[in-house]
This record gives sequence, C-alpha cells and structure tokens, in this order.
Amino acid sequence: MLRLRSAALLAGVLFLASCQIEDRTPTGSRRDDDAIRAVLATYYRALGERDLAGSRAMFWDSASVELRSVLPDTAWRDFRSADAYHTFLRHAYAGDRTSLIAVRMFRIDVRQQGDVASAWIITRRRPLHGEGRAEVGTADNLVLRRSASGWRIVSLVSVPDNSASAR
Repeated sequence: MLRLRSAALLAGVLFLASCQIEDRTPTGSRRDDDAIRAVLATYYRALGERDLAGSRAMFWDSASVELRSVLPDTAWRDFRSADAYHTFLRHAYAGDRTSLIAVRMFRIDVRQQGDVASAWIITRRRPLHGEGRAEVGTADNLVLRRSASGWRIVSLVSVPDNSASAR
C-alpha cells in the first residue's frame, strides 16, 4: 500500500511538473505604457484647451478619425487625415476661447503589442465657463503606433457615452 501511495504521489508530482501555465501577456514595458498614457493625456488636455497644434502633434499624418455625433444628429463624421479632423475642429471652435472644457480620462484601458497599442478611454467633459451645463462623455478607441520619434495616434473612433449624463 505504501508503494502504491508513493507511486501515485510521484506520478502527481511529475504530472504537475509537466504542466505549464501559458502566458500571453502582451509585450511592452512600463516605460512604453507611460509614454502611451502621456500621448493620450496630452491629446485630451490640448483638446480641452482648444490647442489644435498640440492636439495635431499627437497624430500621424495619415491618421483616420471617426466621430459619432450627439443627439439630435447621430450621423457619423469620417476624416481621412489628421489635418481634415483638425480643420473640422478649427471651424467648430471658431476661435471661441470661452468654450474651454475640462476633459478628463475617466477610465482607461491600454493594451500594447510591440510597436502597436490600443486604448479604450471613457472621458468626461465639463465646461469651464457657463454654469448649469451638464457633464458629457465619450467612449473613445484609439490605436497608436510607435516610431523612432515616439508614439502617435493612428486611428480614433469616438462615440457619445450616454452614461455620463446619468451621473
């Protein structure tokens, strides 16, 4: 009986030793994660301050942007370049510095694989001037790519986050 227990214990130990936990953690470093988050923070800060040059610097020239409008017009707006997107923003803001907004990244999930990263970001935007205006938010998906000069945004898709008004 002792031999049988010893054999079973040895078989169990050998079986467990042969098992491997598969690790599919995306490659990347803490430094990459910090750099990606810095690009995102700079983009949203510049957007809130209406600093279009600062915002534009975070994009690749060939970046695409798709925005879903808020009610009542729920149409999609597609921009096939960063310049087209920032031209749209320039016209939308029309030099109105009184409409500055505080944009904060409410929730962020970044995944990186080598020189490509993806970020899901829930934002909250609150006007800095004009009491009584409700906080609004977006759910944004950004794809970033790293080059020798650093991380830049390749693609942005943004839709209204209706849960922001419920808070």
